[in-house]
Amino acid sequence: MLIKEIIVRKQDAFEKSIQTWAESKTIKFTPFDSKESMTDVADAVVLFHENYTISKKNEVTKDLFAENGKFSHSIDVNGTLIAAVSSFVFWLENHKPKNVLFIGDDNIIKNEKFITYLEKLADRI
Repeated sequence: MLIKEIIVRKQDAFEKSIQTWAESKTIKFTPFDSKESMTDVADAVVLFHENYTISKKNEVTKDLFAENGKFSHSIDVNGTLIAAVSSFVFWLENHKPKNVLFIGDDNIIKNEKFITYLEKLADRI
Protein backbone atom coordinates (compact mmCIF):
# COMPACT_ATOMS: atom_id res chain seq x y z
CA MET A 1 0.00 0.00 0.00
CA LEU A 2 1.39 3.38 -1.00
CA ILE A 3 -0.29 5.33 1.81
CA LYS A 4 0.00 4.20 5.41
CA GLU A 5 -2.41 6.76 6.88
CA ILE A 6 -4.71 9.53 5.68
CA ILE A 7 -5.02 12.54 7.96
CA VAL A 8 -7.69 15.26 7.78
CA ARG A 9 -7.90 18.64 9.54
CA LYS A 10 -11.48 18.62 10.76
CA GLN A 11 -14.71 16.68 10.47
CA ASP A 12 -16.70 18.49 7.80
CA ALA A 13 -18.38 17.06 4.70
CA PHE A 14 -15.16 16.65 2.68
CA GLU A 15 -13.38 14.91 5.53
CA LYS A 16 -16.33 12.65 6.27
CA SER A 17 -16.44 11.53 2.64
CA ILE A 18 -12.70 10.78 2.74
CA GLN A 19 -13.21 8.84 5.99
CA THR A 20 -16.04 6.76 4.53
CA TRP A 21 -13.96 5.96 1.46
CA ALA A 22 -10.79 5.18 3.46
CA GLU A 23 -12.61 2.89 5.86
CA SER A 24 -14.25 1.00 2.99
CA LYS A 25 -10.78 0.42 1.51
CA THR A 26 -9.17 -0.42 4.89
CA ILE A 27 -6.87 2.59 4.75
CA LYS A 28 -6.01 3.98 8.18
CA PHE A 29 -7.73 7.31 8.77
CA THR A 30 -6.99 9.85 11.51
CA PRO A 31 -8.52 13.27 12.22
CA PHE A 32 -5.90 15.89 13.12
CA ASP A 33 -6.04 16.48 16.88
CA SER A 34 -3.93 19.70 17.06
CA LYS A 35 -1.57 18.24 19.69
CA GLU A 36 1.28 18.59 17.22
CA SER A 37 1.86 20.68 14.13
CA MET A 38 0.24 19.43 10.92
CA THR A 39 3.69 19.34 9.34
CA ASP A 40 4.95 17.11 12.15
CA VAL A 41 2.06 14.67 11.77
CA ALA A 42 1.90 14.48 7.96
CA ASP A 43 4.69 13.83 5.47
CA ALA A 44 2.79 15.56 2.67
CA VAL A 45 -0.45 17.32 1.76
CA VAL A 46 -2.81 16.47 -1.09
CA LEU A 47 -5.22 19.17 -2.22
CA PHE A 48 -8.41 18.14 -4.05
CA HIS A 49 -10.02 20.93 -6.08
CA GLU A 50 -12.27 21.67 -9.04
CA ASN A 51 -10.76 23.62 -11.94
CA TYR A 52 -8.14 25.21 -9.67
CA THR A 53 -10.76 26.84 -7.47
CA ILE A 54 -8.98 26.73 -4.12
CA SER A 55 -10.10 28.31 -0.85
CA LYS A 56 -7.72 30.60 0.99
CA LYS A 57 -7.58 28.15 3.93
CA ASN A 58 -6.48 25.31 1.68
CA GLU A 59 -3.95 27.51 -0.11
CA VAL A 60 -2.47 28.52 3.27
CA THR A 61 -2.22 24.87 4.33
CA LYS A 62 -0.47 23.91 1.09
CA ASP A 63 1.94 26.84 1.51
CA LEU A 64 2.65 25.78 5.12
CA PHE A 65 3.84 22.41 3.90
CA ALA A 66 6.01 23.99 1.21
CA GLU A 67 7.57 26.37 3.75
CA ASN A 68 8.46 23.39 5.94
CA GLY A 69 10.08 21.44 3.12
CA LYS A 70 7.20 18.98 2.82
CA PHE A 71 5.74 17.64 -0.40
CA SER A 72 2.39 18.65 -1.84
CA HIS A 73 0.24 17.45 -4.68
CA SER A 74 -2.87 18.94 -6.25
CA ILE A 75 -5.66 16.95 -7.85
CA ASP A 76 -8.20 18.57 -10.15
CA VAL A 77 -11.12 16.15 -10.02
CA ASN A 78 -12.43 17.63 -13.28
CA GLY A 79 -9.27 16.60 -15.11
CA THR A 80 -8.80 13.44 -17.13
CA LEU A 81 -9.49 10.59 -14.69
CA ILE A 82 -6.82 8.10 -15.75
CA ALA A 83 -4.15 10.79 -16.07
CA ALA A 84 -5.00 12.28 -12.66
CA VAL A 85 -4.90 8.90 -10.91
CA SER A 86 -1.66 7.90 -12.66
CA SER A 87 -0.05 11.23 -11.82
CA PHE A 88 -0.91 10.86 -8.13
CA VAL A 89 0.29 7.25 -7.98
CA PHE A 90 3.53 8.27 -9.71
CA TRP A 91 3.93 11.11 -7.18
CA LEU A 92 3.36 8.68 -4.28
CA GLU A 93 5.89 6.20 -5.67
CA ASN A 94 8.52 8.91 -6.13
CA HIS A 95 8.10 10.82 -2.87
CA LYS A 96 7.04 7.90 -0.65
CA PRO A 97 4.97 9.83 1.91
CA LYS A 98 3.33 7.51 4.40
CA ASN A 99 1.12 9.89 6.40
CA VAL A 100 -0.74 12.18 4.02
CA LEU A 101 -3.01 15.09 4.88
CA PHE A 102 -5.99 15.27 2.48
CA ILE A 103 -7.63 18.68 2.12
CA GLY A 104 -10.46 20.00 -0.02
CA ASP A 105 -13.53 22.18 0.09
CA ASP A 106 -16.85 20.69 1.17
CA ASN A 107 -18.57 21.46 -2.14
CA ILE A 108 -16.26 19.06 -4.01
CA ILE A 109 -18.19 16.07 -2.68
CA LYS A 110 -21.13 17.10 -4.88
CA ASN A 111 -18.97 16.51 -7.95
CA GLU A 112 -19.64 13.01 -9.39
CA LYS A 113 -16.04 12.82 -10.56
CA PHE A 114 -14.74 13.10 -6.99
CA ILE A 115 -16.13 9.73 -5.86
CA THR A 116 -15.18 8.14 -9.19
CA TYR A 117 -11.64 9.45 -8.71
CA LEU A 118 -11.41 7.96 -5.21
CA GLU A 119 -12.70 4.60 -6.42
CA LYS A 120 -10.16 4.45 -9.25
CA LEU A 121 -7.43 5.58 -6.87
CA ALA A 122 -8.24 2.78 -4.42
CA ASP A 123 -7.45 0.22 -7.12
CA ARG A 124 -3.93 1.63 -7.45
CA ILE A 125 -2.78 2.47 -3.94
